[in-house]
Amino acid sequence: MIVRLIDKLFFAVLLIALLQIPIVTDHYLQYLHGYVDATETEVLHYQQLARDYGYADTDSMLSALIANSDPLVSADARHKQAVIQAHAQARQAMAILQSSHYFEQFWYFIQPRQYARLTKVLELYQPSLPLRPQAIGAAIVTAICLYLLLWLPVFLMLRKRPKHHRFISH
Repeated sequence: MIVRLIDKLFFAVLLIALLQIPIVTDHYLQYLHGYVDATETEVLHYQQLARDYGYADTDSMLSALIANSDPLVSADARHKQAVIQAHAQARQAMAILQSSHYFEQFWYFIQPRQYARLTKVLELYQPSLPLRPQAIGAAIVTAICLYLLLWLPVFLMLRKRPKHHRFISH
């Protein structure tokens, strides 16, 4: 009796957790959109500066500034370089998440390099249910597969246990 209750509880928790992936993806995309919007004008400004001062691109401008003997100028150039790299990574992440399916999104989030940004997104996250049928279907199928994969050995062990029969003698 208790095993059946644990079994149902395990499946319910697994399903609810897997239903959160599309919602987390939407929150993550909102976060990335905000970041890209906030840094877009800076990156465009850096590109304009490079053109105005005769550099082929921002990389060559920043390389020249990093090589400058003034520590303030080189530190500022490294900061600008970091902003440009982060902006490009955020754009790439947006492209991946917008065009990926459920399993690719799941794989993207479990990568260790995503933990820092994912932690920021999850600070304001509140669990809910996805509205897209394909997301719900993928979560249900994944939950059933993981449930069977994780819980099947337990059931097999329980079945192999010898049952004690009570003999009633008259």
